[in-house]
Amino acid sequence: MNISTGQRLQDLFTGGKWQEHFESLSETLGFTLSLYSAAGEPIYVPQGDNLPCKGFPSQSAELKSLCDTVCRPFIVNTLEMGTPNIFKCHAKIMSFAFPIDFMDERAVVLGQGSFSSYEDFRDYMDLVSAYGVDMVTIKTPLNFTSSKQAWKACNFAVDTVNRLLKNTQETVTLRKKFESLKSVFALWGSSGAEQPETRYHDMLYNLSSLLDVDRITILSLDKARSRFTSLYGLSKGGIRTDPHSIDVHDPIVKDLLRGKAFVRTSEPAAATGVETPRSGSRYYFPIVVNKRLSGILSIPDRIFKENDKQIISGFCKQTALIIENQQLHHDLYKKFNRFVAMSELTKTIVPIQNFETLVQTILEKSAELLKAEQGSLMLLDHETDNLLLEAKKGIIQGMSGKIRIQRGVGIAGKVAALGEPYLVKNLESDPRIRQKNRDHYKTRSFVSVPLKIDDRIIGVINLSDKTSGEVFDEEDLKLIQSFATHAAIIMERNVFINKTEELKRLTITDHLTGLLNRRYLYERLKDELSRSERYGHQLSLLMLDLDGFKYCNDTFGHLFGDKVLKDVAETLLNTVRSIDIVSRYGGDEFMIILPETTEALAVEIAERLRSNVADSTFLPQRTTSTEPIKLTTSIGIVCYPAHGNTIELLLDLVDKTLYRAKDRGKNRIEVYS
Repeated sequence: MNISTGQRLQDLFTGGKWQEHFESLSETLGFTLSLYSAAGEPIYVPQGDNLPCKGFPSQSAELKSLCDTVCRPFIVNTLEMGTPNIFKCHAKIMSFAFPIDFMDERAVVLGQGSFSSYEDFRDYMDLVSAYGVDMVTIKTPLNFTSSKQAWKACNFAVDTVNRLLKNTQETVTLRKKFESLKSVFALWGSSGAEQPETRYHDMLYNLSSLLDVDRITILSLDKARSRFTSLYGLSKGGIRTDPHSIDVHDPIVKDLLRGKAFVRTSEPAAATGVETPRSGSRYYFPIVVNKRLSGILSIPDRIFKENDKQIISGFCKQTALIIENQQLHHDLYKKFNRFVAMSELTKTIVPIQNFETLVQTILEKSAELLKAEQGSLMLLDHETDNLLLEAKKGIIQGMSGKIRIQRGVGIAGKVAALGEPYLVKNLESDPRIRQKNRDHYKTRSFVSVPLKIDDRIIGVINLSDKTSGEVFDEEDLKLIQSFATHAAIIMERNVFINKTEELKRLTITDHLTGLLNRRYLYERLKDELSRSERYGHQLSLLMLDLDGFKYCNDTFGHLFGDKVLKDVAETLLNTVRSIDIVSRYGGDEFMIILPETTEALAVEIAERLRSNVADSTFLPQRTTSTEPIKLTTSIGIVCYPAHGNTIELLLDLVDKTLYRAKDRGKNRIEVYS
């Protein structure tokens, strides 16, 4: 960029904020501030008619020439001198100028004030008259500015403008650094698939180019040998050279582990453990990944300035961060994939309502998750403290009988007792087991995890024989433990829902007959009356009572009486329509709601009920007589809205109608009238 153009300053004033700064400062000082490039070209000139000479260039070519002759050279000279100055222009206007620097650009601020004396004002008027320029408006009262006042204004402007520019430049620089960091972060994120060796190679190449080192080597940790050995090396010729290694117990390694930024060695002694074909001293810089010394940068001795050492340390730290970031990305994607698999499995088992199916599915999905050929799921019976086999997969499916294991006995029993998982890579050498592998197991590795809800054990999942023949590892254990936690909660939820449904059924039904109970009858009658009122339908209500049931109950016992009630309930259900609602009202009384039913149809249905009950026979167990018992029923009928329009009124009337039927001889039907 050509710094004489003032492009950065031009961009700065385009936003308007700096225009506001200049206008505010101009009002404060009484000097109109403008900005000119190093070539004397205007960068910013305020609008308006505040200056007496504002119209000179447009109204007179001669006066414009004078402006170029006097003001432009003064601007350029001010920049060359590098110091502020004051002057009177050809129009006798007291002015000042001072240089500024911004982002490698130089420019001049020009401040134009007023006349220094009345004589200057008269000279200005003569100049205007001589060149035929239209009279310009002069603000009154006319203020005069001395050179001393001009210097004060100039110094104040210098301090203010430079301070504002410095703050702006720091902000711009900070923003550039931030954008640079964003680029670095983007680069790191885009290289997540690269291996650490690739990053080491990049670091060696960049450092060798930047610092012009002769040889540079990366030593990587070889866990099997407990040594840091040569991984990559570069020389000026690009050939891998300088192979050597350092024992993990070497003092060099110990110093780097203590946090030293680098270690510089002198001539190596035989006892140091450093294997190297070279002579002379050497620098060692640590590469720490995840708080562990993952590698060492080795450079043969040369003259390094302090900032060179800082650059090398910075490269090592940056490379370590990139490798650590790559590993974190790898772990993150691995965990994400595990989460997706877990989520899919969980969604599969959540909708299952049958408990036995749920348990078997959980085992199947557990085996699928770990790629296991065999497995079992055992649940704890808290009454006997035994584990009971509830689901199985693989060879053990051929086993017959209900397998029981006492808690604390065997591997699964110990898992249930301790609440801790067993990850066994070889059961024959594992000190916790040490037993010979059974014939029906292909491998010696298995995993057994507890099914837990908080600290409460509800069962155990056992898995064995990976399809690949490999042993189960820690990742497998974490995966199955996570799934087991979800599975335990889902099983508990399934049991709770089933119990809830059962409780709900018990709250609305009669425990003996299975019909709706009296309390729930009120709810249904309320709903049906509301619906009949809304749509203008009729509704009928029947109340039945078994004739002579007390005699039957007293003579043959309550068990026989209960059987009679259950048989009558079944007869009623088989006689009415699917839309009708049958309930046990109490004792031997039954109530039937007949939606959308007229009085005539209600009588017809009641007659079928009376006839079917009369045709039924009941054989007591506690008598030598072979004669079966027969019972009859009396029925009362009321209709909505003809006989009443409230629950209370209809129930009262149907009760009275029923007992009128009994009073008139029983085994009959009465309609309220």
